[in-house]
Amino acid sequence: MNSPFLVTPQWLEQHLDDGDLVVVDVRMSPVGLVPKKDMQAEFAAGHIPGAVYFDIDAVADTTTALPHMLPDAETFGAAAGQLGISENSTIVFYDQGNQFSAPRGWWTFRTFGAQQVYVLDEGLDGWKARGNALATGDGTRASTRFNARFNADALVNLRQVEQALGGPTQILDARAAPRFYGDAPEPRPGLHRGHIPGSINIPYPELLENGRFKSLEAMKQLFSDKGVDLNGPIVTSCGSGVTAAVLAFALLSLQAPQVRLYDGSWTEWGALDGSQPIATR
Repeated sequence: MNSPFLVTPQWLEQHLDDGDLVVVDVRMSPVGLVPKKDMQAEFAAGHIPGAVYFDIDAVADTTTALPHMLPDAETFGAAAGQLGISENSTIVFYDQGNQFSAPRGWWTFRTFGAQQVYVLDEGLDGWKARGNALATGDGTRASTRFNARFNADALVNLRQVEQALGGPTQILDARAAPRFYGDAPEPRPGLHRGHIPGSINIPYPELLENGRFKSLEAMKQLFSDKGVDLNGPIVTSCGSGVTAAVLAFALLSLQAPQVRLYDGSWTEWGALDGSQPIATR
């Protein structure tokens, strides 16, 4: 069985013209790439027909230097509505096909009250592999109203993570193992190497196979092998809160009841001017 939050390219082919469906491109520039890719231009050069582009970096809290932190409900609702998305829409998110950023789009819209939210298995690559055409241009829809309701229980802040250390909360880190153990430098400048003490490293690609999420059984086994209690309280983390959503997607697919995302993640915790404890082994 696969995640109840996934749709296949075949499904999308059959439902692309549904009146309540909105396809959302949430491709992001790779972390550390300088200069950053112009993702709006990438979207304009080729996207799934009818799709709109949601900029995770732009629709964010502008009062902090931390990247793509969630905005307030009013800001989010205005941005989503302008794209022609309402909280009652059936929304399908896709990225290039590596599931790097599509789950972050999925998690963000759920956190602001959307109910029918899905991720496209295999992403844009899977769509193209079936011979489907791409559209070009800006990709606009008639604006509508998105009544955003912020779910504060979906995430945690730095203080809450500090308070959780040494307790029953399991902190899962989606970064690659060399970054988690401090053997490789962080792609963002100004950060320590290492991880939050007591956290468990689950690099997000381990949940995937050729751009597709593994079966529910395989994902459940992976978490079990890492020592994760799916029924206990869980916080997901990563470099900046994007691939932490990949772990959240998998956990919520497995009906884990207590999953929250640390939005600041290592960019906040590992800052050189911070005083948070850091582990490397």
